[in-house]
Amino acid sequence: MCSRAVGQQAPLLISLVLSLSIATSHAAFGDQEVLQKIASRPSKCGSLCQTHGTCNEELGRCDCPIHKGGPNCEQALTGAELESRCSSLGYGFRYASNVASCMRGPSFCLNRCNDRGSCDRGFCKCMPGHYGIDCSLSLDDQGQPQILQGTGYTTRSKRPWIYVYDLPPEFTIWIYFMRQVDRPTFFFFLQRLLGSGSLTADPKKADFFFIPHYMRHPEDIAVKLVKVLNYINGTWPYYQHGRKGSHVVLHTGDWGKMEAPPWFKKLDGIRNNLTWLTHWGIYDNSGKKHWAVAHTPGQDVVVPVITPMNRLPVFGHEKSPLHPAAQNVPPKDKIFFHAGRICGEFRPPNTSRPWPYNCVDAMRYSGGIRQKVHSFHHNRTGYHISNHIPKYAVHLRTSKWCLSTQGGGHGNRQVIGTLAGCNPVSIGDGIYEPFEPEMDYNKFGIKLREADIPVMHKILESVGEEEYARKQVALRCAAQHLHYASMVGGMMQESGRYDAFETTLEVLRVRVDHPGVAPQEYAQVDSDFKKFMACGAEEFGELPPPEPNSVALCSISAIDTKNKCSPCLRLYGNTMGPPGGAVCCGHLNLATCPRNWD
Repeated sequence: MCSRAVGQQAPLLISLVLSLSIATSHAAFGDQEVLQKIASRPSKCGSLCQTHGTCNEELGRCDCPIHKGGPNCEQALTGAELESRCSSLGYGFRYASNVASCMRGPSFCLNRCNDRGSCDRGFCKCMPGHYGIDCSLSLDDQGQPQILQGTGYTTRSKRPWIYVYDLPPEFTIWIYFMRQVDRPTFFFFLQRLLGSGSLTADPKKADFFFIPHYMRHPEDIAVKLVKVLNYINGTWPYYQHGRKGSHVVLHTGDWGKMEAPPWFKKLDGIRNNLTWLTHWGIYDNSGKKHWAVAHTPGQDVVVPVITPMNRLPVFGHEKSPLHPAAQNVPPKDKIFFHAGRICGEFRPPNTSRPWPYNCVDAMRYSGGIRQKVHSFHHNRTGYHISNHIPKYAVHLRTSKWCLSTQGGGHGNRQVIGTLAGCNPVSIGDGIYEPFEPEMDYNKFGIKLREADIPVMHKILESVGEEEYARKQVALRCAAQHLHYASMVGGMMQESGRYDAFETTLEVLRVRVDHPGVAPQEYAQVDSDFKKFMACGAEEFGELPPPEPNSVALCSISAIDTKNKCSPCLRLYGNTMGPPGGAVCCGHLNLATCPRNWD
C-alpha cells in the first residue's frame, strides 16, 4: 500500500525535482512565483517526457528533438535510425539538403526558446510546464493556455488577433531547414507575431489561425500541407468549422499556391479555403496560359519579399535617398533602369532581331515583358537595360524609373527599386504587385499595360516635374509598406508602424471588418485603413505628420550613426533574425517589446 502510494506520487516528485534543479541553474525572466507554479504542476505526459523532450500540456503530446524517439523521447536514435528518419522526412530528395545536414540540425531556435528552454538542433526543449515551438505557452490555474505567463504579456488591442497552431516537430522544426533557406520571410514573420503582441492563446478570440508550415517548393503543398491539415482536422475543430479564409499560410515559392501542379484537383479545396500570403499575385492568366491563376483578390494577400541585412549593400538600401537626413544625394540623371536576367535562357538578347525573336525563350520567362522592354528601349538615350551593369546600387539611386516586373514567377524589383528611391514602372497584365490593389501603384509609380511597352518612353516623358515630385513623396510611404522594418530594422528613421508586417495585418483586419468589399475599395469604406496606407496622412502621397511617441527602432542605414541594428542582427543571422524582430532588439522578454503605436 505504501509502495503503491509512493509510485503514484513519483511523477509529481520527479517534476518537483526537475523544476527545482532548473530554477537553481537558470532563472527565466518573469514572475518567479508564477514560473515555479507552472513547473511544479504534474505533467500530462509524465516526467520522462519533461526530461528528454517537451510536453504539450494542453494535448498531452510528447514532442521530441529529431535525434530522440520513443513515447517519452527516452530513446537516443542510432546513426542508422536517425538517417532513416531524415530520409523519410524527404532529406536528400530533389531540392532537399542532404541527410547529413538533417542529422546535424540547425544551431538556432525560434525566439531563442524565450529563455524558457534550451535549443537542441533547432528544437526547443522547454522547461517543465512550458511548451510550444518557442516555449512561449503554458497552462494557468484553470488549465487554459497562456502566452509568456508571468511576464505580463497581453494581446494587443489592435486587431487582428492571431492563433498559431502548435504542431508536432515533424511538421515544423524537423523540416524547416530541409533546404537552403533562400527566402526567409516565413521565419521572420513567425517570430514577429509574438513580439508584435498580435498572438492570442485563446482560439475562440482569434480573427485568424496561422499554420506554421514552411512552404517553398511543390511538395510542400502537394504532400506536406495535406498532412498538416489532416493533423489539424483531427486535433482541433476550427479549420472545418471556421469561416472561409480564417486559416492563413505563408508561401514563398515562385508561383504561390499553384506551385504544386494545377491538375492536382485534390488540392482545390485547400487552395480555395485558406488565406494565402504569397509573393505571386496572378489573378488573370488569359494572356499567359503557362501560368496558372494563383491569387484570389479579397482573400489572399500579395506580400513583399524580405531583404535580409546581407543584401542591403548590393541594392544600396543602406544609403537610400529616402532617408530624411540623406546628404549629397546624387541627381537622377538616368530616365529608366533595369539590370538582370532578360532572356529565359540566361544569354543576352539578340539585338539584331526584333521582339519576340530577340530571345529563344521570348514569351515564357517574365511573360515576355523583360524581352519586349529590352527590344523597344535598350538603345534609347537615358535608358539603361542590360543583363548586368556595374555599380548596380548607384544606378538604382540615380534613375527616375525602374522596371518592376515578374521573372520566372514572382519578382522583387518593386521592393528593390522603391527602397532605393527609384519609382517603379509596373508591367504585368493580370498580376498584382505586393499589397495591390489595396495600395495604388499609380500614386508612386506607373502601371502600364503590356500593349503600352512600345510607347513607354512617351508615357514616362508625359510625367512633369511637379507630378514626379508628388510621386517621390508618395514613394517614401510606399517604401515603408514594402519594407519589413520591424523585423530587420529601419532605413529611413521610421518606427515600423507602417511596415510590411503591420500592413499585412492591417489588410487582414479590413477583411474581417468589411467582408465582401473589393480590396481596391478598402480606403473608401474604412477611414483607419486609408490613414494607415497614407502613413498617417489624410491622403496617400501627402507628407505625413511626425509620429507621436514613435518607437526608437534600431537602424540599418549607413546614414545613422547611433542606435544601429547590426550588433543585434549579427547575433542571429539572415535566416530568422532577432527574436521578435529588430524592434525587440535589447528585449530578452518579448512581452516588453515596444508597441506604442498599438
